[in-house]
Amino acid sequence: MFRSSVRLIWVAGWSIPLLAQTQIDLRTQSKAVDFHAAPYTKPLKSGSSLPLTCTQGELFFLLTASPGTNVYGCPNGGWVSEGGGGVTTIKNTGTTVGTRSILDLSSGPGVLLATSDTGQSILIQSSLDTAVVQTRSSEQSGVSLLCPSAGGSGTSFTCFLSSTLSAYTNGMVLHWQPDVNGAGGATTLNVDTLGPVGLKLADGITDPGPGDVTAGRLYEIWHDGTNFRLLNPGVLPGVLGETQPACGATVRGRPWFVAGALGVKDTLSVCAKDASNTYAWRTLY
Repeated sequence: MFRSSVRLIWVAGWSIPLLAQTQIDLRTQSKAVDFHAAPYTKPLKSGSSLPLTCTQGELFFLLTASPGTNVYGCPNGGWVSEGGGGVTTIKNTGTTVGTRSILDLSSGPGVLLATSDTGQSILIQSSLDTAVVQTRSSEQSGVSLLCPSAGGSGTSFTCFLSSTLSAYTNGMVLHWQPDVNGAGGATTLNVDTLGPVGLKLADGITDPGPGDVTAGRLYEIWHDGTNFRLLNPGVLPGVLGETQPACGATVRGRPWFVAGALGVKDTLSVCAKDASNTYAWRTLY
C-alpha cells in the first residue's frame, strides 16, 4: 500500500492538506536506469576552469579545453586529462624523456615514416630512404658511384651521377668511364656541373699521359680535396718512384720504367727468366 505524507495546516478554521516534496535516491531506489530516450543528459559537472580541489573518482568537463581533451578525472587528489591521454610516458632506451598528451613522430636522415589510422589502432611503418641510404641492391647494381662521360674532349671531361652530387668532398670515390681517349697533359673532370677539377695520376701532381685515359674503360678515382686522382693509373710501374720488387715468378712479365734525372737516360726493363730458369730484370732500354 502506498502511503503519502500529508500535513494539515489550520487556517481560520479551515484545514488545507499539503503534499511534502518527495526525493528519490537513484543510488538505492533505481534499477536498470536507461536514459537513451531522454531529451538530453549532463552526467558531468562543467565549467570554464577546473575546481581547485577534487576527490578521487570525480569527473569534470572543462569547457575551455580543446575538443578531445575536455574530460578530466581525479585519480589521486589532482585533475588529469582523460580525453587526450595526458599520462603517456615517453622513454628513450629506458630513460624517461617526459610525459605528454601528444606523441610527435618525425623521420630522421635516411628514414621514412608512414602513419595511418586503421580504425582500431594507429599504424606506424618505417622504411629506408634509398635516396640517402645505400642498399645492397643499389651497391650491386653499381649505379651509385658510376659517373659516365658524354660529349667530352680529350682534356676536359664531364660526367653525371644517377643521383646528382651536391658538392665535392675530400675522400669521395667515383667510378668514372670516359667516352673519348685522353689527349694527355692538363686534364679536368666536371661532375654534375659542380665545376672542373684537375685529374691527376696517383701522386696527385702528375698529369695523365696520352695512354692513361682510354675510352670505355672504368677508372676508379678519388678526390683529395683539390684534385681527382686515378687510383689505378695505366702508367708503367716505377714511373711514380715505387720501389722495384725482386724479379721472380710472381712478377714475371712485369715491365719497369725509371725516369732518369737531367742528363741521365731513362731505363725500361722487364722481369723474365732465361734458359737456365734464372729470373732477373732484363734491360730493354
